[in-house]
Amino acid sequence: MIPRASKPPLGLRFQLACLATFALTVSALPSPAATVTDIDVIPILLRRCANCHGGEYQEAGLDLRTWRSIRAGGKNGPILTPGDPDASALIQKIEADEMPPKDVRGRAGIEKVEEGELAQLRAWIAQGAKTATTAPAPSAAAPPTELPWSFTPPARPQPPHTQHATHNTLDAFLLRKLTAKNLAFSPEADRLTLLRRATFDLTGLPPKPADIDAFLADTAPGAYSRLIDRLLDSPRYGERWGRFWLDLAGYADSEGKRHADMIRPHAWKYRDYVIRAFNADKPFDRFLTEQIAGDELYDYAKANEITPEIHDALVATGFLRMAPDGTTANPVNRVEDRLEVISDELDILGRGLLGLTLNCARCHDHKYDPLTQRDYYGLSAVFKGAYDEYDWMTPQKFNNQWEKMKQRHLPIALPDEQREWEAGMAVFDTQLEKLNQQLAALDKSEKTEINNLKKKIRNFEATRPTQPMIRALWDRGRPTETFVYKRGDHLLTGERVEPAVPVAFNPAEVPFDPTAKPAGSNKTGRRLAFARWLTDKGHPLTARVFVNRVWQRHFGRGIVASLDNFGTTGSPASHPELLDWLAVEFMERGWSVKELHRLIMTSAAYRQTSGVSEERVRLDPENILLSRMPLRRMDAEEVHDSILQIAGALKNRQFGQPDPVTVGNDGYVAAKTDDGSARRSVYLRHRRKEMPTILETFDLPQMNPNCPQRKPSTIVTQPLHLLNDGVIHQLAGRFAERVALEAGDDLDARITRAHRIALAREPNATEREQAAAFIRSLESEWKDDPAPRERALADYCHTLINSAAFLYID
Repeated sequence: MIPRASKPPLGLRFQLACLATFALTVSALPSPAATVTDIDVIPILLRRCANCHGGEYQEAGLDLRTWRSIRAGGKNGPILTPGDPDASALIQKIEADEMPPKDVRGRAGIEKVEEGELAQLRAWIAQGAKTATTAPAPSAAAPPTELPWSFTPPARPQPPHTQHATHNTLDAFLLRKLTAKNLAFSPEADRLTLLRRATFDLTGLPPKPADIDAFLADTAPGAYSRLIDRLLDSPRYGERWGRFWLDLAGYADSEGKRHADMIRPHAWKYRDYVIRAFNADKPFDRFLTEQIAGDELYDYAKANEITPEIHDALVATGFLRMAPDGTTANPVNRVEDRLEVISDELDILGRGLLGLTLNCARCHDHKYDPLTQRDYYGLSAVFKGAYDEYDWMTPQKFNNQWEKMKQRHLPIALPDEQREWEAGMAVFDTQLEKLNQQLAALDKSEKTEINNLKKKIRNFEATRPTQPMIRALWDRGRPTETFVYKRGDHLLTGERVEPAVPVAFNPAEVPFDPTAKPAGSNKTGRRLAFARWLTDKGHPLTARVFVNRVWQRHFGRGIVASLDNFGTTGSPASHPELLDWLAVEFMERGWSVKELHRLIMTSAAYRQTSGVSEERVRLDPENILLSRMPLRRMDAEEVHDSILQIAGALKNRQFGQPDPVTVGNDGYVAAKTDDGSARRSVYLRHRRKEMPTILETFDLPQMNPNCPQRKPSTIVTQPLHLLNDGVIHQLAGRFAERVALEAGDDLDARITRAHRIALAREPNATEREQAAAFIRSLESEWKDDPAPRERALADYCHTLINSAAFLYID
């Protein structure tokens, strides 16, 4: 028997750690024969010196970011004497412990130059302070000869022929595989089932009784298509489908990472942008371009007026500001902390838009996909004009002037918003001046009165109108050089790389020109070039990945089941030709997401029943061939919002600041309301460490950094929550009050109304009989209660909320 390995004692572990640190320091020391170039020393100067001698600040006119600027020196003359380290001002200042200045160390990651780093600097100067003779390395080698199917541009395949009047082209692709298995589609679902299914899929809410009546009354041909159009035109549509995109972006109203979990006061504008974009059916290629490079689409700094288009484009860049970020606090604002934020953003981008895990290549060439480490750093260089680990912008505003400029908010607003704020500030300044005059006029000897007035002034200053801001990402036109970090360690720098896209994703040679700057601006244009590359119709992944996501939302499973992995280790496509046809169709229909919904939802495949037979289970056990419509349970938002709606407690007010939540002593988190009414869950504050309890219970994901694919569960806490939660009982009571008000005193009418509100159908004969018996038995049991009929009805309404017929969508 082999004994279990045990940890060494604490003291020994400490000694081992010290030895490891010493080994790393020694390994960084140059050997006498080693050639040291600017590639070796510039990263040191970026880490230790660029905060004061870089892009934002150049104290004494000294810029230490490039070989040329280092050799040029500053206002006080050269800092290098090539061949003589001791005579070089750079070495003198460091060895005298004057640089970095002691009073700024620890701020924004500024730390003392280490011995190994100093040795590198001395060796470089001793050897003549030379630059590397080689040009920056290309991003990647030539593309491999054999590529996965998903890395080749989508081409429209020839669709199979279909003669069935109710089948569209999409159905023909599915039927080809079904018939090969001696299967066919299941019968079409009845009208009320389709109404409920489509309404939940497009709005995330149950149909209202008036919607039921209107749909049943429309008996003319095309009624179902007209239903889809009405649902797509509903403002609720953008709230539902915008929520899915917010998952992908990792949307949160707080920074995460640290215990404080600081609030992001302006992040909600991005949430509103996404909802409006879906409601307006903004072309998906434009939608992506604005989020990746909206700041490079317009020269907003010189605009006479901020138009809605400019405003939207800047707000959209919040997509790249959603990753958890704890770099507000100085002790955790080092280069390695910043690189984690960049890594998370590239992860969101890769898994969300490209359907690939890029982060494997941060430390080594990808083991399975044709993605090299140089590819990873070439891609990170695309974002260097805005995300620069050596020229960092903090998430929150600091109090000292030195760091006020380095924050992530632009003081930009629409004209009406700006005028409203300026008017409010004028009133505020006038009132504040009056208070200060009163304070100045007081006799300096009534101290109590002075203190009271000072307190009044402090309280008044807290009401200062908040300046309109946009939490944005913008290019500052001054990226530092990008190096490969060996094994992902920023202390082990390798070759230089230029901004580039991975060669393996570009077999059709889709243009990518990072040198084509946007007109009339000082920006690099790198992200705009990337956005145009990403949305080119020849790109192999963009349309496929998004269409696959939409398909999964409608059918419960993607054509590629691994939504965020189209690489060699991902799930094989069940119907690759169908996915290609859909991707090409999507692009040729103007990248319209609503047209994509229409195409999918009017298919015979979507309109099937969910009935299960032994034959279908035997031949298509996982329903991969879609021989039936999958039954699905409501997701977290549907549970929360639907209960509010049937109770008459859902507020339909859109947009604006997120609604606050309360956190009880027991950790219970819920919407903060006075009467139990609340807005949809998308408008609640989504703080990473304060997720509303009902949403968390029903699998709302914590954004860390995002959620490219939700993983629903069926666990005991879910029914227990609905059965015992006090808020649910309160809403069930409101549901019962609504039923009584709308149906009157007749018990059968009450049962019918409750079913139509909650389940979008009338009860069958058995359900009527059982419901009546249940309610009457409760009335008898509670006959001494002040209101037995109301209490019994409320209990029945609570039962409906807990029923599978309510929680599952057929």
